[in-house]
Amino acid sequence: MSHHTFPWQEAFLAALREFPVLKHGCDAVGVNRSTVFRQRQADADFDKAVNEAMEEGIDRAEQEAFRRGVVGFHEPVIHQGQLSYLYERYLDEEGKEQYRKVLDDNGQPIPLTVRKHSDPMLALILKGRRKSVYAERTELTGADGGPVATDNTVRASRVASLLEAARKRKEAEDFG
Repeated sequence: MSHHTFPWQEAFLAALREFPVLKHGCDAVGVNRSTVFRQRQADADFDKAVNEAMEEGIDRAEQEAFRRGVVGFHEPVIHQGQLSYLYERYLDEEGKEQYRKVLDDNGQPIPLTVRKHSDPMLALILKGRRKSVYAERTELTGADGGPVATDNTVRASRVASLLEAARKRKEAEDFG
């Protein structure tokens, strides 16, 4: 059975390309997630199309992250709670220096902006693409930078404490 059989599928895939979250795609076309799940299991072509649509959406998100982190974005300048505008200097009829708002093609004042960059976005991209260089790592060492010395008794004690912590967490979930 081809995924082109059901009329909701193309609109669903288009929605995923825009916003790669299954719930968004389902809401966009008015189908239940279980319907999509069953169709993906029954139709390998549709499953592949869903994965490709999700990848396209994620590619767009990655491009936007790069733009914000590297290229930057313009943010309006707000001064004392008011939007600031771009001004130009000119000489009046008497030769005195004056200032006036710069207007766009529609005669509207142009807001003053500053270019900003998202350092967290840039860091996220670098950590994702260059893990060997930028990933956060924690290294445990023993005395004088040597290996951590453990014996079977220490290992058994650590395993027992981890199992006890897991048991307590499970009890808390069961009664909470």
